[in-house]
Amino acid sequence: MKKEENITARQLMSLVVMTQLGTEVLSLPHAEAGIAGHDTWLSVLLSGLAAQAGIMLIWWLGSRYSLRNFYAYLPLLAGRPAGASVILIYGCYYALSGLLLILLYTDILKRWIFVLTLTWVIILMLLIVCGYAATSTLKKLSYIAQSFMFFVYISFLLIIFSGIYGLDARNLLPILPNGWLPVMKGVFPAFSAYVGYDLLLYAYPFVKAQSKKKLLLAMTLANVFTILFYVAVCLICTMKFGLEQLKVIPEPIVFILKNYRVEILQSIDILFLIYYVCIVSTTIFVYFFLAAKAFLHLRNQGLGKQHVWVWAIVCVCFIGSFFLTKRNYILQFALLQDYTSIIMVVVLPAILLMISGIRGAVRSGT
Repeated sequence: MKKEENITARQLMSLVVMTQLGTEVLSLPHAEAGIAGHDTWLSVLLSGLAAQAGIMLIWWLGSRYSLRNFYAYLPLLAGRPAGASVILIYGCYYALSGLLLILLYTDILKRWIFVLTLTWVIILMLLIVCGYAATSTLKKLSYIAQSFMFFVYISFLLIIFSGIYGLDARNLLPILPNGWLPVMKGVFPAFSAYVGYDLLLYAYPFVKAQSKKKLLLAMTLANVFTILFYVAVCLICTMKFGLEQLKVIPEPIVFILKNYRVEILQSIDILFLIYYVCIVSTTIFVYFFLAAKAFLHLRNQGLGKQHVWVWAIVCVCFIGSFFLTKRNYILQFALLQDYTSIIMVVVLPAILLMISGIRGAVRSGT
């Protein structure tokens, strides 16, 4: 297997932020409006805090095997047959997550820009670009992520300045009119927006930090930035639109940009969607990268080559996209992926941490 080069804590931050930010920036206020109402921002904030707990869980697990990545020490915890099975599941999960993101963003591009363009053409272009990037090393991916952070800052500022006019803070009141139950129900679907921090499962041993606490700090700062981004988006959309409007506008941020006028620019919404593909693409090729690494670790000595696995994933995803052509099917797929994410990034790491703790206790007892 290809040996990974170390990355810095700052590069890890960029990778995590870019992996966490996806199509949810565009659709989260709409998705949460029917659940948490105008307390959407509160659900998103609590989800971010839950993600921080998940980060600490993975950091704690990784610190027990600081010289090995997740795929390398998993067979040591679960045994070779069970470990290989879990690794295979993770590989499939990351590959399907990448496919889902491509389908969701293609659907958005089709409705807002490329109405007459064939869907498979857009999907194929995204797959080729993301597949090519996924054949790189973790260090090269971090360089790309650092470069693309420029678009994250521009997106944040553009959303803030375009949405600052015509806001009505009364749309946020009253807070918690129906108690905490709707807010807590909204925490679960919002949590999927923060998934991406699980990159640390693989990247932990390759981060060159002064201490384990520095690594945790880098992850925390990345998550805090993502929380601020999502909460700001939800607050702007909630104050800009009525609750009933949010329920029928799939991408309220794009709608705000569409009505924002700047003398030197025309159709800011189209410009935004075109360069935002850089952010979405980063999430996709990180998922493809993690999937390929999982398949490589199905055998101790390595199984195949990274670029072969990446292009195999691309081909399978392209074929699979023809079976998910209707928007209802894609949304059902997304809902299923939300449940799967909880298992893959919270439940399984928690179980493995408990197994590791039990084995450590047994060793110390003997």
